[in-house]
Amino acid sequence: MKKLKPIRLLSFVVFSVYIFIVLWLTLFNRDVGEHRSMLIPFWEYAKMIHNDNRSFFIKQIMGNLIMLMPFGFMLSWLFNLDFRKCLIISGCFSVFIEITQYTTGRGLMEFDDVFNNTVGAVSGYLLFYWVARVKQIVNAIF
Repeated sequence: MKKLKPIRLLSFVVFSVYIFIVLWLTLFNRDVGEHRSMLIPFWEYAKMIHNDNRSFFIKQIMGNLIMLMPFGFMLSWLFNLDFRKCLIISGCFSVFIEITQYTTGRGLMEFDDVFNNTVGAVSGYLLFYWVARVKQIVNAIF
């Protein structure tokens, strides 16, 4: 068996803790309630535009975008994934969370959450790609 470098091992531990935190925030710390869903695409965006309570919807959207940014970044770094694989895995992870919320009654299953989480994860992937590219350029210069 190949031995992991300490930084890589620490990264896997951090990624595991991060996954636990995401699951805690989206599932484990919520009370069981009714099976609820909102599958109308972009309803939060429409509410944000046409509602007096814009800040609530902005926080909801931004929270979902930001929540999975580390997921895309760390997936790319730890597993050397390409864009397509990162997109698919991120989308599946988000769908898993939403379906689990619905089946356990621990949240509102939303299309918007899947979309925002996936866009957030892809943004994390793009950030990783940009950082890796800058590192390559810097290494080539110096």
